[in-house]
Amino acid sequence: MPRHTFVALLCALSFDFAAAAGAEDLWAIGAPLDLRSGASLGYRVVANIAPGEKLELLQRGDGWVRVRTAAGKEGWVVDAHVDATAPPRERVGELEAEATRLRTELAGLTADHERLRANTGELEGRDAERSAELDRLLRENARLSAGERGADWLTGAGIVLAGMALGALLRGFAGPKRAKIRL
Repeated sequence: MPRHTFVALLCALSFDFAAAAGAEDLWAIGAPLDLRSGASLGYRVVANIAPGEKLELLQRGDGWVRVRTAAGKEGWVVDAHVDATAPPRERVGELEAEATRLRTELAGLTADHERLRANTGELEGRDAERSAELDRLLRENARLSAGERGADWLTGAGIVLAGMALGALLRGFAGPKRAKIRL
């Protein structure tokens, strides 16, 4: 086998493997399509493709795409007659699965919302209690700062005076003073 034939074969195989690895799905749109053996109207028709039929993209050309049908036939169709978006009947399963997922997510979010609402009520109750306590402390502070301590001062002064009077009275009963000796 000549070297250039081997290289060409190797390139073709590597291209096919690369295309298969990154296979993309397309769907036939519009009227029934002719699957041709080459990328022009001059090539023979290999098969007919019904609208909505799923195709595997193998290669893109100049206005043409090479595809494989579900039956395994390969050929070329005009690029404008295929679309990467699945037709509605193909997407029903996907959309139903997504709707189920979204319903589950909504149920979880609703439960979170109710939990947060209950937590908010509890926090608002605690906030009201703390606000009441703060108001009480502010009133007491204002009362003490404004001089409403007069009763406290009078009570303290009365105790000091009573102590002084008691001390003077007891000193009078102690008897005469003794003389101190000085050296």
